[in-house]
Amino acid sequence: MLALLLFLPMVAALASLRAPSDAWRLPIVQGVAVVEVVLVALLFVQGPVSLFGRYLVVDAAALLVLATLWVLFLGIAFYLRAYLARSEPRPLQAFTFALLIFIDALSWATVSQHLGVFWVALEAATLASAPLIYFHQSAKALEATWKYIIVGSVGIALALLGTIFLAVAATEPATGETTLWLPDLLAGRAFSTPWLHASFVFLLVGYGTKMGLAPMHAWKPDAYGEAPPPVAALMAGGLTTVAFLGLLRVTAVLARAGEAAFASSLLVLLGLVSLGVAAAFVVGQSDLRRLLAYSSIENMGVLVIGLGFGALGTEGALLQAVNNAINKGILFLVAGNLLQTYGTTAIGSVRGALTRTPLTGILLMSGAFAAMGLPPFGLFVSEVTVLRAVLAGGAAWTAALYLGFLAIIFLGMAAAFLPMAQGDAPAGTVPIREPWSATLPSVCFAAGALVLGVYVPRPLLSLIHAVAQQMGAP
Repeated sequence: MLALLLFLPMVAALASLRAPSDAWRLPIVQGVAVVEVVLVALLFVQGPVSLFGRYLVVDAAALLVLATLWVLFLGIAFYLRAYLARSEPRPLQAFTFALLIFIDALSWATVSQHLGVFWVALEAATLASAPLIYFHQSAKALEATWKYIIVGSVGIALALLGTIFLAVAATEPATGETTLWLPDLLAGRAFSTPWLHASFVFLLVGYGTKMGLAPMHAWKPDAYGEAPPPVAALMAGGLTTVAFLGLLRVTAVLARAGEAAFASSLLVLLGLVSLGVAAAFVVGQSDLRRLLAYSSIENMGVLVIGLGFGALGTEGALLQAVNNAINKGILFLVAGNLLQTYGTTAIGSVRGALTRTPLTGILLMSGAFAAMGLPPFGLFVSEVTVLRAVLAGGAAWTAALYLGFLAIIFLGMAAAFLPMAQGDAPAGTVPIREPWSATLPSVCFAAGALVLGVYVPRPLLSLIHAVAQQMGAP
């Protein structure tokens, strides 16, 4: 089953290259998305499975991330039909190939139990996603693509150094034997503390760059602002989640080695910096997609703060990762609808969405309320869980800064979203009825965000508990 899950997108990507016309390519992507979601659902029933010995294993952490990835991709795959039909005509051969390789590389990284294999798969995902950003082939898209490649390459190079340093830290002095196998690293191995600290710093910066943590976030506003909105949704909810998984696994290694305090201090510092940068740039932001990029930076900050505060904080961070993926699914797909209705996502140019595109306007407000952390949406629950962990850790100043930054972000988002939805539409505006494929995926994501704010399903909650325990959260 795991072999089918990992190799089907690869085969489908090759099939999309050989397909006789674009009419075949989107159905291939949609078919893969449906099959993969079914396979992930079966994994919930079957339990842990492996492939190639112990290289690839679907443990609790991998299953949680796989489910998040493929549910998000399913909605995006069906949204693409409406988006591409209303965009300028473009050949889809390279686009569908890169899209399937991107999501497949993320899946390989997710199930990797060897940190070297994880690094290779995440680098492959970076390379595959670059052509997706350039899909519309504008000058700004080209600039954003090069910035993404350059900054991402620096980040992944630092992560490689961190991985090498971790191998050095795990080397047995007597035998010279080393390992990058996650189970071995979590089994109470003796580490060289200086090398272990250096490894964590490099891995935090490297994978933090992929997540878009400040101050390594320079690529994110441009990439999200120029990529097709469904691609930006997959990057914001998929790529960042897998990069966070890598950071989660490395943090668990430090926790098992008795160095949780060292990891926690750096995680909390970068988390607060990310929240501060997001708060500074959300206020007065002029473009919706760039606003969503800073919202993503905020969410990444919440993730690493939670990771720095023990088991409860780790559980809050994992729930935040799931909620962030769902919320970005709502808002980026809504941004795509607004772009095609208004011809822009400039906040000052989009007014009266509730009047001009009623369902998209409702979804815009739903996604906005969720992004602002209001109940009864899921992000409220996960952010409160992280706050509880911070308070339980006795970090009063961290809690105060956390709440202060979130309050500023709330005000900045409210000032942007409310006029877009409720402002005065031009005189004589006739409501537009959009195709079901343009709105149904966002409706499903919004329903998921609401459900997670009211009740976290027991299988998901059990999985989150298992991940926190398995990863050796301090």
